[in-house]
Amino acid sequence: MKGERLFVKKQTELLEHLAEEKDFTIKFKLAFLKCFSELGRDLEETCQDFGIAVSTAYLWLRLWNDAGYAGISTQGQRTGRPPQLDEWDLIFLSYLLHQQATWTTAEVKELIWKEFGIEYSSAQVIRILRERLDMHFSKPFPRDYRRPPDAEERLKASLHQTLMVLKEKGIHKDDLALGFLDETSPQNRPNTVRVWSFESSPVLDKNTLHFKSNTIGFYAIQGVSVQNFLTHSKEESIIDFLKQVKAANVTVKAIVIILDNYSSHLAAKVKETAQVLDIYLVHLPPYSPDLNPIEYIWKSIKRIVSRELVKTLDDMKEKIATGWKTLSGSLSFAKYWISEFLETDSYYIDLCI
Repeated sequence: MKGERLFVKKQTELLEHLAEEKDFTIKFKLAFLKCFSELGRDLEETCQDFGIAVSTAYLWLRLWNDAGYAGISTQGQRTGRPPQLDEWDLIFLSYLLHQQATWTTAEVKELIWKEFGIEYSSAQVIRILRERLDMHFSKPFPRDYRRPPDAEERLKASLHQTLMVLKEKGIHKDDLALGFLDETSPQNRPNTVRVWSFESSPVLDKNTLHFKSNTIGFYAIQGVSVQNFLTHSKEESIIDFLKQVKAANVTVKAIVIILDNYSSHLAAKVKETAQVLDIYLVHLPPYSPDLNPIEYIWKSIKRIVSRELVKTLDDMKEKIATGWKTLSGSLSFAKYWISEFLETDSYYIDLCI
């Protein structure tokens, strides 16, 4: 059902009946269908213009698409309905679910009962959402309310400006390393990850001693990724890590690093060191960690640490380093970022030539 939408069939026939119809009630329905079909108008907007409910509009659409004029001209609604949602129902359900960003299973279950009169179990609803509508069940990524509404455009502009400089210097894509820098502090907190088990309340052995490890990483989508541990997050540590990134990518002519606006990242000495090392710093818009793909790697590593028994700080560092080595080798965490910010940039495309 992915990509399906509400539509009006037999539009030529619709126009012919609309021109000849004398019954006001039927003509009103035909006029609505014509208006909705023109210019790909939004269903809810058209309903507001005609003063009808979305569920009524759906019924008219279905009657017309199923039986044409004979269906729309009948006075009564269908006397019965199938015991499950059919393809047309699923298209309308998809439309309804797109009206808000997130849903709980219980909310969708109630929606199906309200709009279609069908009572499904939670398991059946989950199967429909996952297998028929291609929806995903996951924890929402928290977004700071102070995040600028044009954060994506700001980042595109900053990245574009940096790539323009590289083009003017004649630096080819193959001579460039590009990635994301960020810090995190994984802890051996109690498990917060849902797991499948034959036990109703599975038990996980944990160390009640509290460990925390300040970690920094450079997740490269071009070049070599780097990870290390910090005693603190002051500018001296950031400078030292930039040197490590440079050493790991010594064969390239330039390194582009996307990072946040933490105070040490903005320090004058950090900027001076980056310039000496041919590292170009592209700062994210404020309160926009969702635009930094390395955040998803940290999230995965925290899940790993939270689920395993960590006996010592060194043990935790080993698990972090192992997780990093595995996860940073995958571009899947940055797939959206690459398509949204890199592959659409004209100067980056020129760098590939």
